[in-house]
Amino acid sequence: MKRRSDLHFAIIGIGAFGSALAKKLSEEGAYVIAIDNNMEHINQVKEYVSDAICFDATDPELLESHGITNVDVAVISIGETFEPVALIAMHLLNAGVKEVYGRAGSRIQEQILEQIGITDVIHPERQVAERMGISLVRRGMSDVFDIGEGLAMFEVQAPDAMVGYTLEELEIRKRYELNLITIKRLVPMDSEIGPEKQYKPIGILSGKTTIKEGDHFLLVGRKEDVDKLLETN
Repeated sequence: MKRRSDLHFAIIGIGAFGSALAKKLSEEGAYVIAIDNNMEHINQVKEYVSDAICFDATDPELLESHGITNVDVAVISIGETFEPVALIAMHLLNAGVKEVYGRAGSRIQEQILEQIGITDVIHPERQVAERMGISLVRRGMSDVFDIGEGLAMFEVQAPDAMVGYTLEELEIRKRYELNLITIKRLVPMDSEIGPEKQYKPIGILSGKTTIKEGDHFLLVGRKEDVDKLLETN
């Protein structure tokens, strides 16, 4: 079985979402083909991706001639209109692409893509809104990723009351029923471009790991248990 980083990805539609996804996949070492019918969009990502091609992806013959029907994973991130998303998804699924993801802007569009048989539906705006809504209500929570079954992964600022204590003393799992994956800490950056400091994981934790001011916890658990932790004083 191939590692995910060894798969060939096609990102169709290089707007804000598609561009960010293509760059991130490339950073992770994946082979990425960027496709858009606007050359300006292609020029914005061509230096980051493995290949960048300007053509109309709704044409099945062009999809095949450019090798897009041979990729392992296709993400159709076109956001302006929905018809091209459905057409391209059908072409790729009929050609045998194993994983096809499509962008939807409404419940009806989502149902259409589900009927076509795509792997999963993308809701960039809804997902961003949901994460922002949670973070605005739950102060100290900067990132949320739903993993199903009532569980999510959270990035939260360590409560001030925990600063100076070790993980052994805090007993986070026992007291809050939360799994602490790692701690992200603000560290100096060597680069002359960009921020002077950036949050980075500190690695494998131990009972002797001491919480410092400004630390962020990366936790897996339920929202209500994270609320309890954030209320610690």
